Amino acid sequence: MNTKLVKGKKPEEFYIDSYLSSIKEDKAESRRNLSKEELFIELCRSVQSHFENMWKLSEGQEAKILERQTKAIIGIPDHVNYFKDLIRKYLEDNAKTGLPYPRWYKSLVDGIFHEVWGLAGISAWMDIAESSSAKIIGERIYYLIDGKMTLQEQRISPKRFGALKKALLLLTPEIPQSSSNIEVLMHSGERVTIYSSPLTKPGQDIMVFRKYVVFNYTLEEQARRGTIPKEAIGMLKSLAKVGFNILFCGAVRTAKTTMLTTFQLLEDPNLEGVLIESNAEIPLHELMPNSPIMQLVCITKKLMRSDGDYIICGEARDGNMLSLLVEIANRGTRHCKSTIHLTDVFDLPYDMANMIVNKKGGSLDHTIIKVAKSFHYVFSFIQLADRSKKRLKGIYEIRYDHLSHKISIHEICRYEPDSDSWSFTFDIGRDKENIAREENYKEFLLYKKELKILAEKFPAKKQAVIKPFYSRGA
Repeated sequence: MNTKLVKGKKPEEFYIDSYLSSIKEDKAESRRNLSKEELFIELCRSVQSHFENMWKLSEGQEAKILERQTKAIIGIPDHVNYFKDLIRKYLEDNAKTGLPYPRWYKSLVDGIFHEVWGLAGISAWMDIAESSSAKIIGERIYYLIDGKMTLQEQRISPKRFGALKKALLLLTPEIPQSSSNIEVLMHSGERVTIYSSPLTKPGQDIMVFRKYVVFNYTLEEQARRGTIPKEAIGMLKSLAKVGFNILFCGAVRTAKTTMLTTFQLLEDPNLEGVLIESNAEIPLHELMPNSPIMQLVCITKKLMRSDGDYIICGEARDGNMLSLLVEIANRGTRHCKSTIHLTDVFDLPYDMANMIVNKKGGSLDHTIIKVAKSFHYVFSFIQLADRSKKRLKGIYEIRYDHLSHKISIHEICRYEPDSDSWSFTFDIGRDKENIAREENYKEFLLYKKELKILAEKFPAKKQAVIKPFYSRGA
């Protein structure tokens, strides 16, 4: 007991244990007045502070701890479980296992992990199998659900956004934190694109998360989803096996990469291929484990001297990639495949040539001809108003007449939106038959037979045959 002396008054008795008890009661009362969300945030801060203080005492372990954090943020299971085990022990030791947590998390441990080291409010999206996209815009979080970007109740603070960006960039130390446009690939295959100042408005930085929701790369699966007509499965299988050079075009999220991968799995597994991607998205080493396919994440002229039988381009997004693709295909290389973010098929040779010339120089007319000679078929894809639904918009054959130098584009399959069906035209160029004789004539004859049957059963009212403005004599 201590005695406090105040002039003119009787000494007051002061008990230190009573004072400390009152402080604890005040804090407890304060906590009782906190909302469930505030209690959860306070707990997250306590956990983070506890482990940061603990790690500060671990001299010489800084690099190892940073590596664990980096691998946990991209979802490598062993490292995620390491942090969750630490959180679980902390909760048990401090009798906090029964505290509330936001309902979008699977558990209290899961919630603390994602708020402190993980993906915060985006984490629940990772478990929605049929959602291919999520976005953070400023503090708002959206999930693509039933084809629509749906605003979620959870928010992310600017500070947490910055921490998440910093954590994701630990994967790419060669990219500075100040970069305004960044792409990161996560361990489980999700692609993250980050936009910040000066590309965004103040307080409106953006993260876009994308994942593939198709794991069964077959034409039957695409027909089940309604992307292609089930009646055309036989025709498409044979077309994929002939060896034509094919472009898959359309806007973002229209199933281009999915269809390219599906066609690639129908390829002769003994041929030597070269896959080029700016981000490693198509796991051909897993999908075709016995095939001699080199997978590169770079563009190099040395590919011109490689001994691959064909080239696959995950996404021809600029003049450099298009130039390389056209040069290789124009030398007579067959079985080539690529996606491209262009939507007007009839202007495709011109648009591609224009991108190449702007980057590499040269004659536009000459480059247009090279593009038209290099690619034989174009598959165009669209999204419906329900963004979860994709459709094959059309299949087009590109023809180039070596004598007249005329280019024509022939529509052989057309999507009819009013009836959600497809119509067909039997039209195959003589040059395609000549190519097939050098590649796989048996499959070509099957393709020809199946296309004729489809054209008789589902005839197009009027075929679109375009001789574009950039063609000689147009």
